[in-house]
Amino acid sequence: MIFSVQDRQETFDFILTKPLLLRACEEGHFGKNHVYEDGSIAEALFTYLSGKPNETLFNQLCMPKCGRHLVCLSEEWENFIRQNCPDAETYVRYEMKALNHFVFPDLDELPTGYELQKFGEKEFDAKPFSHGKNYKSAEDFITNGTGAVIWHEGKIVSSASSFISFENEVELDFSTLEDYRRRGLANQCISEMLKDCEGRGLLVHWDAQTEVSRNIAFKFGFELNQSYMVYIF
Repeated sequence: MIFSVQDRQETFDFILTKPLLLRACEEGHFGKNHVYEDGSIAEALFTYLSGKPNETLFNQLCMPKCGRHLVCLSEEWENFIRQNCPDAETYVRYEMKALNHFVFPDLDELPTGYELQKFGEKEFDAKPFSHGKNYKSAEDFITNGTGAVIWHEGKIVSSASSFISFENEVELDFSTLEDYRRRGLANQCISEMLKDCEGRGLLVHWDAQTEVSRNIAFKFGFELNQSYMVYIF
């Protein structure tokens, strides 16, 4: 659910540990990090605001680009956004504790005509739901990434995939076509992906955008690390 800054009164803790996306950005592996004397603005899917605000750089990077999802990593930045962007909308995300061992719930068998497959070259070329786009090639994905998909009638209808890989860690992402939701397909893909991650010793990060995603994470043994607020112009 999305609220305006003016409507939302509650506050949330600032992120305690750096998200994988931000760490990868700071190391030059993903996105672009703009560092200045008192802080930084990192463009890494989300726009992470650290340290003290730099109004000039903020106006150059963020104001011209509608749809930015801003994450404040300091009280100074949050106060700046609230004061200067009163019309920004907000929503809450749920960062789970990263895991490399999982709980695997009992899942129903797939209906006839549905096929669960590992995310391979064919799936990489298709890039369902943009999965795989942050890897250089199919070989790069197969070596460093992981995932699984469900095919039905010649198309991929559900997919779970590593969004990025960094230092033997992956960020999990999943999606299902709207007409195929609420059938347990995502759970099948996630289960297959996590089994591969566990076998390879990959540390999995799960940053849930909704309560639905958070509750699915609970089924696989993840625990909530913290909730945090995202601002959108």
